[in-house]
Amino acid sequence: MRKTDISWLLNKPITHRGLFDENFPENTQPAFKRAIELGYAIEMDVQMTLDNVLVVYHDDNLLRVCGVDKDIRETTYDELKSLRPMGKEYPIMTFSEFLSFVNGRTPLLIEVKHQKRKGIEELLVKELDGYSGLFAVQSFNPNIVKRVSVLRPNFTVGVLCTREPSKIAPKIVSKLMNVFAFKLYVPFNFLSVRVKDLPINYKTIKKYNIITWTVKTEEDLKIAEKYAKNIIFEKTVPTLTNFGEKKF
Repeated sequence: MRKTDISWLLNKPITHRGLFDENFPENTQPAFKRAIELGYAIEMDVQMTLDNVLVVYHDDNLLRVCGVDKDIRETTYDELKSLRPMGKEYPIMTFSEFLSFVNGRTPLLIEVKHQKRKGIEELLVKELDGYSGLFAVQSFNPNIVKRVSVLRPNFTVGVLCTREPSKIAPKIVSKLMNVFAFKLYVPFNFLSVRVKDLPINYKTIKKYNIITWTVKTEEDLKIAEKYAKNIIFEKTVPTLTNFGEKKF
């Protein structure tokens, strides 16, 4: 684990895709605005469109949020402009628009989603080079984390971990998680672990800066308080927490 000051990442509760609800869709400007106004950090997602524009969006497919059954990575930015998440009036933001909107008012935890094509890391670091606020970069894909770290050794980077099998986290990755074997391959400052997977090899996990996602219930919060240094929480804010100075 690389040595760097990431105290801000461990002391300020983080909203999952902004502080969204049925009125303010995830990863949209009003959800981010609420997080900033209430004093929380922001976790959000970055994808790359077919024409190499970085946009703020979580899913690979546009169906759940925008009602269009198409892979966002196979869609041009011009095609995205007319779409509205959850049918509200708020558009999908470009990463550049997002950075301009936040403008350093709260720290950012930027999740880089797995891409079908290469190049998202180069585009990302170029945009962040001109950003003066606090931020960290994370991904489920260890190759993305490593590439960002190689391009910008001074950036704070972390690996997202889950036991749930996927294209990016197959069964072998789940097994390696128990000893965090990827640390030999990927330099990182923190680990972002799914709350349902805690604890993971407690003797080992104590060595690392652990944040956990997604905290949604009081039961989740109790687990997080025992094993993690900070939380990524969603929608309903827990009533009590030991994380940060703010009482929810």
